[in-house]
Amino acid sequence: MKSLWPLALALAVASAAAQMTQRTQKEVHVEEFRIQKGPGDGGSELMMAGMIGADGRMGLLNVTGKPFSAIETRHTIQTLANGAKIERSDSDQLYRDDQGRTRVEQTIDGRTITVIMDPVARFVAILDPAAKTVHKNPIPPEVVKGSVGLDKGQVHILMSTDGPGAPHAEVAHLGDKVVNGVMTSGTRKTRVIPAGAIGNDRDLQLVDESWFSSDLQVIVKSVSSDPRFGETTYQLTNIVRAIEDPALFQIPADYAIGDRPPGLGK
Repeated sequence: MKSLWPLALALAVASAAAQMTQRTQKEVHVEEFRIQKGPGDGGSELMMAGMIGADGRMGLLNVTGKPFSAIETRHTIQTLANGAKIERSDSDQLYRDDQGRTRVEQTIDGRTITVIMDPVARFVAILDPAAKTVHKNPIPPEVVKGSVGLDKGQVHILMSTDGPGAPHAEVAHLGDKVVNGVMTSGTRKTRVIPAGAIGNDRDLQLVDESWFSSDLQVIVKSVSSDPRFGETTYQLTNIVRAIEDPALFQIPADYAIGDRPPGLGK
């Protein structure tokens, strides 16, 4: 099976109108995603625009009958060679309805960005309420897993088929425990980047610990440690299990629709 990998090419994307960009002095940042083909298949094929978040929240698109809302938080600590630390935190509001559609919204400096992933109609929509514009992208038919998110006003879209996952990792099961009011099962995955693989003079150990709710079919908390980037903690708080307003997962009728984010290219 095929799997998606990010192409490390970040493209700064302005909002639908130049005058809106001038007002907000902010842009939506995207990357290209390509689906990796096998030997002799002609390289890679452009699939989707977005950015990968570091929270590991990607899940099945067809989770139905499990609606909820919650606050997502991410906190990263990076320790530099001289001992100095860089810390980053952000949060957003997450909704999921009983059909598996998700909505994430975040307000930064008075500007709200909303992203809807609709596995029923098979699209991802980036909404700008201030300009009443939406950029709509299809979800390819072979995609079965995905997530959307926002980080400091940047859009994160993560998608994959059910192909091979990450390189081999040592897996430890941590048992069950209640996390943020939800029963979860814990898993710790450890993998090593051997010395010389990326110019490193010694082995690098990457550790991902996650606590997954089988009831909600989501990761409630994860802690990812990577010596290259630091430690990132992701979690859901204020979890409310309820049927959400269908309007949250629909594009308002008065929004101008574009086929793709401007600046992405042909």
